[in-house]
Amino acid sequence: MIYECVDPRELKIDIREMSARLGTPVGVLPKDAEGIIESVLYAAKPAYVAVHAKISRQNDRIFVENIATDSRALFEVCRESDECILVVATLGVGVDRLILRTSSISPYDSFVADAVADALIEALCDHAEEKLAAGLVTRGRFSPGYADLELSFGKEIIRLTDAERLLGIKQSDSGLMIPKKSVNAIIAIRKNENG
Repeated sequence: MIYECVDPRELKIDIREMSARLGTPVGVLPKDAEGIIESVLYAAKPAYVAVHAKISRQNDRIFVENIATDSRALFEVCRESDECILVVATLGVGVDRLILRTSSISPYDSFVADAVADALIEALCDHAEEKLAAGLVTRGRFSPGYADLELSFGKEIIRLTDAERLLGIKQSDSGLMIPKKSVNAIIAIRKNENG
């Protein structure tokens, strides 16, 4: 098991992604965004947990450890894999509280804070993937809710990584993760061509 808390200021936020979420020209942020970015960075407590898991197949079903799914998309992503990394990442509950508190004062500031938080969680996932996949050949992140992989598979990722205990993350029956700025994913590791 791998667990890491990350200084939010060490994460590389993609300004282009943030501007796309805000609907501003590529790479351009609103003039007042700097203060909101600082507020999100102050509220964030980025952390992730990850474990290696075995992949197996039976007919058209794929198993991650002992969890089965009929997802054709996951089956395809893991076609060249017998192992994967399960990762759960979060910015923590403080960001959710900031966005909610800000929404009652300024819906615009809340909208900007939400976009900043979206870009920050992506930056955390990129950071985690870079560290976890160092020296490995992988297929990138694949999360429940993509293509035909059911959202309920996310609960299994949370369970297998012990993310509820370690990070305080839960997933509702409807698939909503709490804290909201959280991600769970599978990173398929390609088989070594020499063995």
